[in-house]
Amino acid sequence: MEDRAAKVEALFGAQDSMSDLHAPNERVLFSEPRNTAVAMCAFVEEYAAGFRSRGGTATAG
Repeated sequence: MEDRAAKVEALFGAQDSMSDLHAPNERVLFSEPRNTAVAMCAFVEEYAAGFRSRGGTATAG
């Protein structure tokens, strides 16, 4: 059963042959994931600073 599920998953999904998600000759820029991570960290840092300046407190919960 698992083998059949793996085959079905390989045939259909976000990256199947009909999705045109990526072109065969598409280049990969390794800086894109890095830049995304840096931007997300900067956003969270600025958001947290604004939250603290308004007197907010974080509680685990």
